[in-house]
Amino acid sequence: MLTNDMIFEETLSPSIARHSMNGLPILKIQSPKCEAAISLHGGHLIQFKPNGHQDVIWLSNKAIFSEEKAIRGGVPVCWPWFGPVSSPSHGFARISSWQVLDHEENEQAVTLRLKLSASKETRALWPHDFSAILTFTMGETLRIDLEMINTGENPWQWSGALHTYFNIAEATETWVTGAGASYIDSLKNDRPCETSEALIINQSIDRIYTAPDETIAIHDQGNQRIIHVRNQGHNSAVIWNPWKELSRSMGDMSDDGYETMVCVEATRYAKDLASGSLLMPGEKQSLSTEISVTSAE
Repeated sequence: MLTNDMIFEETLSPSIARHSMNGLPILKIQSPKCEAAISLHGGHLIQFKPNGHQDVIWLSNKAIFSEEKAIRGGVPVCWPWFGPVSSPSHGFARISSWQVLDHEENEQAVTLRLKLSASKETRALWPHDFSAILTFTMGETLRIDLEMINTGENPWQWSGALHTYFNIAEATETWVTGAGASYIDSLKNDRPCETSEALIINQSIDRIYTAPDETIAIHDQGNQRIIHVRNQGHNSAVIWNPWKELSRSMGDMSDDGYETMVCVEATRYAKDLASGSLLMPGEKQSLSTEISVTSAE
């Protein structure tokens, strides 16, 4: 889908080329270790495929590439808040235009850094000064680092998530371990819950796991692989699958889209804006996710 719909514009380096899709700038990465693609709209990674493996990241085949919308799939950057605690839902970073800061590459990885800074448009939504740096390190593994800096004179709070959609062969043959025992169930009026079992993807799931292990494993049995998700800077991990009814109601997702995806998100959760993570003037904080794949035994 990506290759067919993208229009080549220019070569930035031996491994990076700039394309466009419906007018949106897309950076295509083709290296000795992986294939990847990043939309500058949203600072949004939309593909990651290590050589010798199937795609790790899921992208909706009905995703809408428009300046007005977030892209369905990939890794949306939810910041400076997570969820519907303010408008737009999940913050403005995923619908903002990010700028290329720099890039470098070697035989092992391609590193690309993007930047988003406070502007008239962002201050209309959130009246704070900031600089956000998004670093993608793409090789046999994928690492995404979101670093935020308070460049203003007043403290502010933030929440957020690297809302990663993972490509799986079949949801009902997939289970997740390492998320922990305690979670808030968003489908049950944010009720606190406990579990002692691996999470099997066989129903609508929208959970905020509050004490996850550092590494969560997605057992993608249909593809005979395990996807390892190592998060840092987080206080929780969100796991989401819309299942049948919600998938059918979403215009940018196929009716059966839920069958081949699950979201496991590095999340800095807060119930509202005021209870987010505090960042003092001049300080910086970060949120990151690192993704690797191994064959299932």
